[in-house]
Amino acid sequence: MVLGCASQQQQELDAKNNKSRARSHSDLGAVYLQERQYEIALEEFNIATKIDPSFADAYNGLGLVHSALGQDGVAEQNFKKAIQLEPNNPEARNNYGNFLCARNRIDESIKEFLEALKNPLYATPEVAYTNAGICSLRKQDTVNAEVYLQRALQINPLIGNAAYQLAAIQFKRNEVVLAKNTLRYTIISQPTPENLWLSVQIARKLGQRDEEASLALQLRRQYPDSEQAKLLASGK
Repeated sequence: MVLGCASQQQQELDAKNNKSRARSHSDLGAVYLQERQYEIALEEFNIATKIDPSFADAYNGLGLVHSALGQDGVAEQNFKKAIQLEPNNPEARNNYGNFLCARNRIDESIKEFLEALKNPLYATPEVAYTNAGICSLRKQDTVNAEVYLQRALQINPLIGNAAYQLAAIQFKRNEVVLAKNTLRYTIISQPTPENLWLSVQIARKLGQRDEEASLALQLRRQYPDSEQAKLLASGK
C-alpha cells in the first residue's frame, strides 16, 4: 500500500514537472513568435507538445505560427486541438476567432470570441470584445459591433482600435460630438494615421479650425507617407 502511494506521488510529481517544462518551452516559443522567428518558435512549441501532449497553450502557439506562415489547414487543426484539450482557454478561443474572421468565417469567429468571454478568469476580455466588434463590421452589422466595442471601452478606455472603430461608426451617423468624445483618450496616448485623420474630419465638421490645423500638422509630421496624409495633401 505504501509503495502504491509512493508510486502515485511520483507520477503526480513527474506530471507537474512535465507541465512546468512544457510551459517554459511554450513561453519561449511565444517570444520567438512575437519576433517573427517562426522556425525557432515552431521548434519550441513542438518540444512543449512532446513533453506534455495535453498542454493546450502549445497547440495554440502552433496555430498562430502556422497561421502566420499561411498554412491554414495545420493552423486550424492546432487551434481545435487546443480548444479540445482546454475548452475554457480564452486565448485559444480568441486566437481561433481571429483566424476565422480573417478568412471571412464571420459567424464562426464571433462564436469563438463569445466563448472566450464566458471565462470569468479571462485577463483581457476587452481584446475579445474588440475583435468581435471589428469582425461584426466585416458583415456590416453595426448594431452588434457598437455593443461589443462599447463593452471593450468600458473595460479599458485606452483600447485604441476599439475607440477608433466606435468613433467611425458614430461619425458616419453624424454623431460628431460623441465621436470626438470616444477618441478623447487614444488620440493623445495612441495617435495613429487612422484616428488622427478621423479627428481632423471631426474638428472640420465642428468648425474647430485651430484644432483641425493642429491635428493635420501632427498627421503630416508623424505619418508623412500614410494614405491619410496623402488624402490631406490632396485637399480632402
